[in-house]
Amino acid sequence: MSNTGIDTLTTAALLGTARATPTFDSLHTADTAAATIGTAEHRLLAAAALESVFLAGGTVPTPHPRPGVAPHDTRPELPPAATERFLGLLTVGSDLLDEWFRAAARFKAPAELIVNLLDRATPTGSTHRAALIALAGPRGQWVAAQNPRWTPLVEPDPADDDMWLHGTPARRRAWFENLRAADPAAATARLAAVWASENAATRLPLLEALSPGLGTHDEELLERALDDRSGRIREVAVRFLRRLPESAFGRRMAQRVQDWTRVDGSTLSISLPGTLDAAALRDGLEVRGPSRLGTVEAHRAWSLAASAPLAAWCDADRTPGDVLALEVSEGLGDPLRRGWDTATACHHDEQWASAMLRRDGRVDDLVAGALPRAVLVEHLRRASDTQLLDTILLDALTAPWPADVAERVLSALYTAAAPKSNTFRSLTTLLAHRAPYEVGDLFADAATRTDNLDRLNRFATAADILNQRRTLHEELS
Repeated sequence: MSNTGIDTLTTAALLGTARATPTFDSLHTADTAAATIGTAEHRLLAAAALESVFLAGGTVPTPHPRPGVAPHDTRPELPPAATERFLGLLTVGSDLLDEWFRAAARFKAPAELIVNLLDRATPTGSTHRAALIALAGPRGQWVAAQNPRWTPLVEPDPADDDMWLHGTPARRRAWFENLRAADPAAATARLAAVWASENAATRLPLLEALSPGLGTHDEELLERALDDRSGRIREVAVRFLRRLPESAFGRRMAQRVQDWTRVDGSTLSISLPGTLDAAALRDGLEVRGPSRLGTVEAHRAWSLAASAPLAAWCDADRTPGDVLALEVSEGLGDPLRRGWDTATACHHDEQWASAMLRRDGRVDDLVAGALPRAVLVEHLRRASDTQLLDTILLDALTAPWPADVAERVLSALYTAAAPKSNTFRSLTTLLAHRAPYEVGDLFADAATRTDNLDRLNRFATAADILNQRRTLHEELS
């Protein structure tokens, strides 16, 4: 629809009605404008108003293609009671949300809830973003694609190269992570193809995205990353190569164990070179900047133990327990054992983790995650009340705890001092989230039997959480 008439009136207004007489012939509303009365300027303004209203009301709508039908989500829909509970948990940001999402993984959200889920997931850094998107499911992806505000929530299609080639850094990483989940080797090949053309700021997050699905298909690229100019990229490459004990990196480290260490009776001697060669420097054995371990030698010993395959320290006659029992020369025992802790966590080595627990009766949080459940449960059953209240070990024991272990922990807490301490609070919270539901009655009973107000409040809260967990799972069963 032409705007010629409005342009004519604009020209007349700029020149002034004293110098140019406005004409209305080119207006769509020419007859009505010509019939207006008043001074020249009043008639011009009236004509402009008439034409503007006509143009606004008479604009032909721009056609847009209808989107395709939303994909079908075959999952069963959330029961109404579970939906109501979820909204309540979401509103208060409850600690039970993680457990609720795990229990509700086989359900889809009601259609009327999808927009709410997308709005909750939209802010950068949104808590439970991935879980909210998963609950919305394929219908949520379809809805998100219709609104530019929700574009960051749309999972990139690994088959569409356009986002990888031309997208923002955040969208490129999202595309790469999706491809990594679908085909780890293909993702590595795509990154390797553009590695030389990317700057360090882009390479680093993409390299870090290799963590899930790490395997032998990543070795060649990680070896290239060892030669990168960026120290942070080299550190990530070393950290990932530690998780590949059969790699060339692992073989180089195993050879250094043979060359630099010797077992003589009950003593493990370490002879570290005074100056590292180029290959050792490339493999990250040298400290860069101040070391938390103190000396250069201590850092090198830690790096050797952290990076070498754990099998390099054992042989047919020497078990992990035997190695841990050796006396270490040169005062390097502590950094060496810290390195073994790191390696045990990297490889999730149950034998070494179990040997460490048997040796010391406790382990750090890295090693605790590698302990077999049966070994951990047996240790807790045999532990004294003092040893039992070990936050690291209890945190490593996944739900549901055996009833007898949960009851022993509750009993030990009932008589434990310092109910205001962080340890007491942490352990009662763990019990509430990991104990079997029947322990809830014992918690409620303990709350009524104590005279300490802080202990009473913690026990009563734990009992309430256990009851909520029971109901939560019943609603989703």
